[in-house]
Amino acid sequence: MSVAIAAPRSAGAELDPPRPPHTEFLGLRFYLGTQADAVELIIGHTGAPYRYGVTPNAYDVVSAHDSTKQLLPIYRGAWLSVCDSRIVRALARLERRALPLIPGSDLVAELLTKLDDGDRRRSPKRILIVGPPRRTEAALRAVFPNLDFEVMPAPAGLAQSAEMRLAVTRACLNRRWDIVLLCVGLPAQALIARQLAELGCQSGVALCVGASVDFLTGAQKRAPLRLQRLGLEWAYRLATQPRRLWRRYLIESPRIARIFLKAQLARIRLRPQ
Repeated sequence: MSVAIAAPRSAGAELDPPRPPHTEFLGLRFYLGTQADAVELIIGHTGAPYRYGVTPNAYDVVSAHDSTKQLLPIYRGAWLSVCDSRIVRALARLERRALPLIPGSDLVAELLTKLDDGDRRRSPKRILIVGPPRRTEAALRAVFPNLDFEVMPAPAGLAQSAEMRLAVTRACLNRRWDIVLLCVGLPAQALIARQLAELGCQSGVALCVGASVDFLTGAQKRAPLRLQRLGLEWAYRLATQPRRLWRRYLIESPRIARIFLKAQLARIRLRPQ
């Protein structure tokens, strides 16, 4: 994919291509298909126009509600938005809604496996990974030898610096890729995904996937499968990285309960008497 930097689009310009089926919950949209369906969609839409996907969990939902002018429109404008949280799925069940659970780490693993096992007669998809150190490239090639990877390290502090985020976005635009995996954390990865559209990116799919690549390469260890199935992956991550994650898991993410209750009260008020 050859991309050139274009002038920013005017305010109010249409940046969102048509979406696959989603449903609304807690102010965000969530994809209704399976993980396998999502993988096929991503692979099949690497051509024009550019589009981006997000993987919201409880922390994302809270962050979006804390930033209704900036982050919430980015999440709502995503072409693909998959539920990456057993907590969000459980809250949806209380409303008798069925949200397919598609953890971002599992989505990336299946996507790369599918691409690696694809038709050898075709040129491999070009995968740009933003965030991890360069040694990640060799680790990925060892697992997925048939893919065309490029790893672009990103500086720390992207969340606080609009100037650095713009530099990263422009660097993405100057590279050739079919899929870009943005692994720079919230809110930076969502802001960069949207900025790619605003600066005129023509094609490809950007996915906001956090630590997913680190789990694939072993840079971070994922929770044992038993804990994942019990919905305790967050507890495992908290236990292994307490200084970095304590606030997210013990203070910020639990605020989703308040958001859910507020939504329920609003629904009750709107019911016909």
